[in-house]
Amino acid sequence: MIPNIKNFDKEIARITEIENLRSHLVRLEGHEGKSAITKIKKEFHLESDGVFRYPDNGKLGLYLDDEFLVLTSSDFDSPFDNAVRPIPAIRTFDIDGLCKGELKDSGHFRMFFFDTSKTSHLFWKKLESPNHNDRHPWSFNCVRIDIGNKLYDISQYGKNPKFIVIENLDSVSRNDFTKDSYAIQKGIGFLCGYMPGGEHYIFSGESFEYSRLSREALKSVYYPVTANPYSFVILHNDEQRAKKYDKILKEIPSQVISNLVTQIRDSEELSVAILFLMEVAHLKSVVSMPGVFSVILESLANSIITPAKVTSQLIPDKELVEDMVRDLNEVLDKYTPRLDTNAMIKLRRRLPGLNRPLNPQRLTNAEKLREPFDQLGIILSASDERALDFRNYLLHGNILMNEQGQDRTSREIDDHMLYISAKLYTLISKLILKNSGFNGHVINHAKLYDYSNAVDDPEYFELI
Repeated sequence: MIPNIKNFDKEIARITEIENLRSHLVRLEGHEGKSAITKIKKEFHLESDGVFRYPDNGKLGLYLDDEFLVLTSSDFDSPFDNAVRPIPAIRTFDIDGLCKGELKDSGHFRMFFFDTSKTSHLFWKKLESPNHNDRHPWSFNCVRIDIGNKLYDISQYGKNPKFIVIENLDSVSRNDFTKDSYAIQKGIGFLCGYMPGGEHYIFSGESFEYSRLSREALKSVYYPVTANPYSFVILHNDEQRAKKYDKILKEIPSQVISNLVTQIRDSEELSVAILFLMEVAHLKSVVSMPGVFSVILESLANSIITPAKVTSQLIPDKELVEDMVRDLNEVLDKYTPRLDTNAMIKLRRRLPGLNRPLNPQRLTNAEKLREPFDQLGIILSASDERALDFRNYLLHGNILMNEQGQDRTSREIDDHMLYISAKLYTLISKLILKNSGFNGHVINHAKLYDYSNAVDDPEYFELI
């Protein structure tokens, strides 16, 4: 009978045992001297005293008490001269991986990351929780998604230490589990503002494998959606408005999460864009964020735009176009005395092309940035339009985004760049979520800044 409540205590006990190794004596295969494994902070080390036999395949067998394990280390490739190797000495190696048994080629796997988010309920009021059923164990701090008709659960489990656990509920190949888990890390990272990384353990039955990713956990200053308006201090002082939002905000449905993770897995461009977004938001760089967010917007535009959906002719009514051109010529007549003759001639020549067809392959930068919003039905406000225009400032080396003749103090520059970063992040959120099928409110991060330009952003949450 399947238990109702998730339980990872067995795996966590094993992890704790390995993590607590402190100068623990081990016996190496084919080695007569004294050896020990220890862990200092986040790094495992093997210390060997005597003549060390370097393994040919980079893998070294050892006995931890009576248990056989295999460790790997890039230090085994050290280019020691063969004449030096037979000399007894104390040698220390960094351990890259440690495993017991062989992980299955397919089946059920559980991946454990140490949770350094400092958040007790990472998914609460952000992502939809699975409903209890008799087929799968459940947990309050859990998200259930579908990737390629295979169910995965992502759980926050434990207290001290806490873990993020990714497990497949349907049998998958180990290769697919690895790919899917990496996509889940990035998808959850974007949606919750915390991407697990660094040290992790994978279990399949009694076998396990320890390794360490080069990318540590990333914690973003932003996340796109919350169903809890009281999570923002500014709304605690506005009870009436907070109550209004509390009735209309909703979590991101599991189907939307599934769609996003699947897109990340299948699109290298989106995958890199999410990583880029998380890394710069983790660094909290006031200078870097506007520029990087602008690059990400352009990257998303390239992947989201469907050329066949580009509106080729803006106004299909030919007579209406003729009426508009005639009226615009009359407007130009009004201003003729105030315009240079050559300029007037060129303006009149442009009017017949008012309704010229758009070439999907030759969109201007401004058209390209706005086209995905049009295709997804996302309405851009005047402040959104201005934020998109700042991309040109950055592209042409105006990293402070000052308009002509404008001078700002250092504090004003920081405030302005933070505001633009928040605007661009919100626009990125709208594109990613809407393209994944989300309909609901996203956080308007720009409104949360005490900044003069924020008066153009009337709401703390915006509907897409």
